[in-house]
Amino acid sequence: MSKKESLATLKTHFQKHKVLDIDRVYGAINTSSHATAFRYLKELHHLTSYTHNGKFYTLPEIVQFNKDGFWYYGDIGFSSRGTLTNTLEHVIIVSESGKSNSELEKYFRTRVQRALQTLLSTKKIAKANSNKPCLYVSTDACVRDLQVKNRLQIGNRKRLPDWIIAEILVEAIKLAPVQPEIDDVANNLAKRGSLITREQVKQIFEENDLEKKTLD
Repeated sequence: MSKKESLATLKTHFQKHKVLDIDRVYGAINTSSHATAFRYLKELHHLTSYTHNGKFYTLPEIVQFNKDGFWYYGDIGFSSRGTLTNTLEHVIIVSESGKSNSELEKYFRTRVQRALQTLLSTKKIAKANSNKPCLYVSTDACVRDLQVKNRLQIGNRKRLPDWIIAEILVEAIKLAPVQPEIDDVANNLAKRGSLITREQVKQIFEENDLEKKTLD
């Protein structure tokens, strides 16, 4: 096959299967050359998964990133910011109250410890001097102090009554599949005559990690 035919064949495979690993790329263009495969992938402006150690590839015209900048094909995840480390760095820096390892793994749907260690060793993020669970924060002193302060405020909050928690979560679920927003939930509750405050809605969103930061 000519180069043009190989590129067309590879693109067809992507359109059919959505996501390919390197073996399927080899098969599509009938090569065993790693360099050739990646040269063709590059010409198609491929995207690399941030999950599965970057094992999977897709094309920009196939993905439909959600509000948070993620696209999933099964359990295979792609980020609008590319790699796991790049996306982790951004999420941690823009977080109002830092992020723990468990919060990040829930958010990213994959293990993040190795990527966190890379970011720490390159001083892209920092650890807060606080009790466990470990809090990952910005390296900017002012931002870090505010994140730690906000985290302490969250930790010192009193638990809201179960009926308030239930009402807020039910209202958030009603907004699915749209990502629930604090103001939308608070406004909907107010329209129904509920006395639940926006601050209470905000508390439940933060405690349950309902509101995500966008990656744009």
